Amino acid sequence: MTSGLSAPPAAGGTRALVLATGAMMVSFLAWALIGGLAPQFAALYNLNASATAFLVAVPVLLGSIARLPVGMLTDRFGGRITFTAVLLCGAAAAWLVPQTSSYRELIGAAFLLGIAGSSFAVGAAFVSRWTPPERQGTALGMYGLGNLGQSFAVFGGPVLAAAAGWTTVFYSTSVLLLVFAVIFAVFARNPPGIVRPSGLAPMIRVLMREPVAWLLGAFYFLTFGGFVAFSIYLPTLLRDQFGLAPADAGFRAAGFVVLATALRPVGGWLADRVGGAQVLSWVFGGIAPFALLLAWPEMVPFTVGALACAALMGMGNGAVFKLVPQHFPKETGTVTGLVAALGGLGGFFPPLLLGVFRDAFGVAWPGFALLSLVAVVLGVANRRVFAGGERTWRLALPSLTRAKSDQIRAGTWATIWTLALCASIVVGSRNLQNFDAALVVYTFAVIVATWGVVFHYTVWVQKPPTEVYWRRGFELARQLGPIGALRRLIPLTATHIVGQTFIRERSRLRWWMHLLLSWGTMLAVAITFPLVFGWIHFESLPNDQMTYVTYVFGFPTMSFAVRTVTSWLLFHGLDIAAVMVLAGIALSLWRRMRDRGAFAVQTFAMDFVPLLMLFAISVTGLALTVSAMWLRGSFYGFLAITHAITVIAGLLYAPFGKFFHIFQRPAQLGVKLYQDAGAAGPGAHCARCGERYTSALHLGDLKQVLPQVGFDYSMPAPSAASANEPLAHWQDLCPACKRRTVAFAQLRIKEAARV
Repeated sequence: MTSGLSAPPAAGGTRALVLATGAMMVSFLAWALIGGLAPQFAALYNLNASATAFLVAVPVLLGSIARLPVGMLTDRFGGRITFTAVLLCGAAAAWLVPQTSSYRELIGAAFLLGIAGSSFAVGAAFVSRWTPPERQGTALGMYGLGNLGQSFAVFGGPVLAAAAGWTTVFYSTSVLLLVFAVIFAVFARNPPGIVRPSGLAPMIRVLMREPVAWLLGAFYFLTFGGFVAFSIYLPTLLRDQFGLAPADAGFRAAGFVVLATALRPVGGWLADRVGGAQVLSWVFGGIAPFALLLAWPEMVPFTVGALACAALMGMGNGAVFKLVPQHFPKETGTVTGLVAALGGLGGFFPPLLLGVFRDAFGVAWPGFALLSLVAVVLGVANRRVFAGGERTWRLALPSLTRAKSDQIRAGTWATIWTLALCASIVVGSRNLQNFDAALVVYTFAVIVATWGVVFHYTVWVQKPPTEVYWRRGFELARQLGPIGALRRLIPLTATHIVGQTFIRERSRLRWWMHLLLSWGTMLAVAITFPLVFGWIHFESLPNDQMTYVTYVFGFPTMSFAVRTVTSWLLFHGLDIAAVMVLAGIALSLWRRMRDRGAFAVQTFAMDFVPLLMLFAISVTGLALTVSAMWLRGSFYGFLAITHAITVIAGLLYAPFGKFFHIFQRPAQLGVKLYQDAGAAGPGAHCARCGERYTSALHLGDLKQVLPQVGFDYSMPAPSAASANEPLAHWQDLCPACKRRTVAFAQLRIKEAARV
């Protein structure tokens, strides 16, 4: 990697961005016309799925391959000349398409039209050199709005072709490209002060010696390649798999393109604030599960998966090109050409694979499973290569900027997890078929609480002390290996999560209190949430009304007879949970009213409000059972509303109050691994008395964390007068020696004051 350049000139940056975005929009319109009009060509030449997929992929091939040499030409001659030449070549190719009279000739013209797709590499290098580094992610994301030309081709192309004929569409596009070539040649300017490569050899050298450039290309292979593949092949897939009309399929495909394009600037903006690698971790982590929804042969799950992938791929496209000029400021055009070429090739292969799968096996789901697998692999690579640099970059930010960055990161994680929950509700309830509309208010409360909990948890994890424990915990688990980690974590889970035996060492009363409260709450959550989301429901057998079948995610799992122990336990599980919670509340109040230590530090907001909420939820829940079983439904409506209010209040309180400890508790497993590793490793010995007082691991991490939270306990180098006290850091003393040192210092101050 090369060192950075001086900040690019700001003057003229806006004009460069507008011109490049407009030119890319027109170029991508021409590039995507073959895909948008593929159903017409398939009918015209009687093409099967594989032949149609090949026709759609051919322009992508040249548009991808040409990006590397075009990027090099941009580095060598500048964006003005190169972009003008690309627009002129695209105009000539678009004029040739209506001149064809056979499938073979159409393939040749479509291949030449792919030159318009190489325009991205020119504009990305052109815009980045006009933009300061701290805004390059946002600017390149805005430049990516040129993808809207592709959306217009997919949606508007069939409409215009139906009205005026497909030949007119291509002739008009050719004229439009010619007009923009003139505009760009007249008004665009190359940024001043840019040093051009002396020849081809330096650019080739970068590609041969920088594996990071190829990894960035692999990232773009997935994000942009997936975007291109969906945008050009989605109309055909929707028409064949779901029987949609061409106009309807084109409209839905255009929605995919618009969403992905609109979120590309968001991805760039986020990359400017939280780092490109962090955004890509969200992107790959989200694509992996949502790609599997595309394999579902129903419209609603497919739509959810497609829109989620569109949003994530759009954000990923913006984030990748934040990293390119950041790591390769002198060779931006060359590396952009490589990355963009691989991204374009990523759009070439998926349509072919899907066409082959559909022709050979009649299904497309293996292609979507492969997409999910590739996302997982790239997510791991992103973490291993870029995560360390991103962490260093974040810690180097000013404190206020870092705090804002952490909040943006937390908000994004919260949004991703909330959207994943919404998608799981739709899929798990079989497209809301098993969703009980009467419980919708609980669902919305859970969704809001999920966002709040994930936001709070992410902010908590990003705090320097917590981050150290969190990171070290995973590092130590990896060092133990899968088997070793399981051997250590399973007993820890049994003692610290399930049994909570560490509390028993303090007091058996507190232990029983925690067990009843925690497991009563967990039992209620385990029953309530799946029922509210429609993941679990019960139906009686058609030929036996006294036998119920339990359905989990729409699949029958077990059956049981009414008026048996099994049915009583299942139907009264929430009552059992309420009794457990009430018993725990009673023990808690008993302790808080008698324990002088607890009495001294407890507060109403932190200690009694949670108990009051749990009490209200449990009592109103039991009252519903009493009303239904023994009072013939008296006051049931009032009790149901009251119970709903208490539950919603508890859910909304969860991210902020003491209930949040429930979500923090599992993290203590990592802390235990940390403590065990410290005890088994080398110790830290006091600089004065020589006694071991902590682990070397803990002391080293402590010295790194303290400056991050505003404390610097490093000591000045000892002078000749104090050579007998060679202390480099205050933390090098054990607690006893610290107390003695402070006492001696106070005595010396008193003695000096007397003199």
